[in-house]
Amino acid sequence: MKHIYFLCGLPRCGNTLLASILNQNSNITVTAHSIGAEILYNLEKIKQIEIFNNFPNHQSLDNLISKSLYIYYKDHNSKYIIDRGPWGTPKNIELIKKYVTPNPKFIILERPLVEILASFVKVKGLNKKQAKDFCKHEITQGITAGYCYAIYNIFQNKNNFIKIQYDDLIKNTERNIEKIYKFLDISTYNHRYTNLDQLSINNTLYDDDVLDGTYHLVKNKIEKNNYDLTDYLAKETIEKYKNLSIEKVGKSILNNKDL
Repeated sequence: MKHIYFLCGLPRCGNTLLASILNQNSNITVTAHSIGAEILYNLEKIKQIEIFNNFPNHQSLDNLISKSLYIYYKDHNSKYIIDRGPWGTPKNIELIKKYVTPNPKFIILERPLVEILASFVKVKGLNKKQAKDFCKHEITQGITAGYCYAIYNIFQNKNNFIKIQYDDLIKNTERNIEKIYKFLDISTYNHRYTNLDQLSINNTLYDDDVLDGTYHLVKNKIEKNNYDLTDYLAKETIEKYKNLSIEKVGKSILNNKDL
């Protein structure tokens, strides 16, 4: 039986870099941005349809749902799966505890939100006017907002997690990799931190051609792209988001209020 853990990292925070490093260990698979949460959610939604409720065989369907992630990762030779997705939302945690494990472990990657927004704008090639509208959408309805809500919920409900800041991951990579091994109680491995591979799992790679930019490129050398935020965001946009926290965004979504 495989052991499944959960990576709930904000976007543009080194998720793909982390996966490239940890996946050097054949006992570990850190997934690409996964459909795992959607698998559990949509399988359980079958319980809402008429044909199921006409003959509500919960046990048989629960058997399928509880094995679904293990079946999905059947062809992965690794013992440990670290599934990346917005697993911290209330519904997703409910699904994990019901069908996967009662004691989930979460890895959280963080970064100042204004840096995440600027990184998105840089990749997308937006001008500062376009960036203003994008940032508002991203922080209220986009993927960043969704992950803020998921992470906020993990914090609020005192789930078992390890939190790593993006800058610290870049500056102290080996130390943070060792912290993850200790947190997951996995035997350590002698990783390399140069000449890194692109993320490839069972001969499948990210195809960023289907997106609006290159989001998952792993550089040979671990380093942060240092650039002036004002190159990509207007000063008023920077002022608006520079002190914005995950907790504030998560709370606003929970309470359905504007920031």
